[in-house]
Amino acid sequence: MFHLTDFVGVGKLKKMQGGKRSISAFYNINSQSIGDGIRTDGGYVVEMDADVLAASPDDIGSQPDKTGRRWLVLDTLTTTMGGASKLRGMEKDIEKMMWKIINTHSDYPKSMAEMSINAAWIELKDEREYYKKVLSLIIRDYLDGIEKIMKNYSKPLKSIFTDYAFDKELVPDPDSGDFALWDEIVVNNFKIKKIHVTWEFSPDFGPDLDDPLDSSDIGGFPFELYDDNKDLVDYIARTRN
Repeated sequence: MFHLTDFVGVGKLKKMQGGKRSISAFYNINSQSIGDGIRTDGGYVVEMDADVLAASPDDIGSQPDKTGRRWLVLDTLTTTMGGASKLRGMEKDIEKMMWKIINTHSDYPKSMAEMSINAAWIELKDEREYYKKVLSLIIRDYLDGIEKIMKNYSKPLKSIFTDYAFDKELVPDPDSGDFALWDEIVVNNFKIKKIHVTWEFSPDFGPDLDDPLDSSDIGGFPFELYDDNKDLVDYIARTRN
């Protein structure tokens, strides 16, 4: 699989190798996205081996927190990753868990009873915003509750998170017929194999021996230069693993 970054990002990835902290990678991407970048300036495609934690035929918008967890909204699982039929009842279980937290930690749970769960959750946050100890208990109860629910749905979740890793083929949107610009593979414990440099940055690695960028490697890794990003896209399609 592959990860898109910039020159500085290569150094950061080197330090993260073999760790539990996750990053977003891909099996498929188009040439424009390689040049434009995704959350970085782009231009450097890192080829790697890694452990797959989740795989989706579209960007799932996973958001890492300080602990290394990656967060998803439920709609991503049910819609983007096609798990609606497999996760029937999960949304109700989450709402039930959240109401339990509200009833436990709010001073005014009866006033929230007629609200939607989203409105009540926001109300709880506003009520307890300046009570850090109570907020920490709310967060603890939420994490424990979500973990319990995920264990109850472990089999369908495993299928949703991993099935695409065996397929690796983008499919057109049923309404528009368009393909996603890239897929998203969440991975950890990765090992960098090679760096691929797009045409925008290839000239930085010239034959001048006095040039600090002129070497046989980038950060200790072998690299390949490209005159056309489409050639790199073709390479990715041929060699994705």
